[in-house]
Amino acid sequence: MEVTSPRPQTPVRTGFTLIELLVVIAIIAILIGLLLPAVQKVREAAARSTCSNNLKQLAIAAHNYQSTYNRLPAYFLDYSNPGSGATATYQVFVSLLPFIEQQAVATTFGTPLANLQTAGTNIGHRAVLKTFACPSDTGYGTGLGQGDWASSCYASNFQVFGNPSAGDTAPGNANGSPNIASTFSDGTSNTIMFAEKTTQLNGSWCLWAHGGWNNSYGPTFAYGSANGLTNYSTGMSSSTGYVGASSLFQVQPKPGTGDPGKASTPHTGVILVGMSDGSVKNLTSSIDPANTWWPLCTPSQGDLPSGNF
Repeated sequence: MEVTSPRPQTPVRTGFTLIELLVVIAIIAILIGLLLPAVQKVREAAARSTCSNNLKQLAIAAHNYQSTYNRLPAYFLDYSNPGSGATATYQVFVSLLPFIEQQAVATTFGTPLANLQTAGTNIGHRAVLKTFACPSDTGYGTGLGQGDWASSCYASNFQVFGNPSAGDTAPGNANGSPNIASTFSDGTSNTIMFAEKTTQLNGSWCLWAHGGWNNSYGPTFAYGSANGLTNYSTGMSSSTGYVGASSLFQVQPKPGTGDPGKASTPHTGVILVGMSDGSVKNLTSSIDPANTWWPLCTPSQGDLPSGNF
């Protein structure tokens, strides 16, 4: 009788070998490496869209303010020394609150508006508002910057809302009287109203309700003479204002290093600005500082910007 040996059984595999596992991990790592830049680009595009919408809202709010009061708001009008005979304190972003659907916050400043130098008694200045927040600003945090003052990722153009002709004196030179009908002889499409400004600065913060008595904390840029020759420093506790070619914006300064006297952006290679005609533009970091950037800051110097912007 012939005896046949049993067939050998095929071993059953219960898992990956070490080499196979390493190959799978390597493939996953490569895929993540390929996808991560795309995800970051999508997030940045979404952040820019939000930022653009915020600046658009501010520019439209300024136009609605003009329609209501037949003038634009001043950067800061000191109640204790009004100069122009006004009977209230006006700070540009506080003045615009009712026009960005924040009447409830505006009401907390009183009627007429309370003196912002003693705003510790108000709740308005500590309101964290989405309209003043850029998702790309890593220094924004909870939205509360210095003490319990709320931060802003945007700033107003001193050349538009302030009074550069008053000289290097604060807050008197912040008592501007801008008007769309008369201020923008260079054209509203050629003049910046608002620009980005990172919240954590070098020695200060950008605070949306802060007034012109300390421009290191005020939401402003282009602080100096309209001819671009004199940087103003009065009313600044850190750094100085910048005008002319030296006022060119900063790109992606690390939190705590942004210059209080300049506009600055958390975005890559560009800054978003709200123009006086209500449009929003992306300006690249390669923009000509003397012949394009500064002319875009001045509303009535006859120095029209050159090149593409």
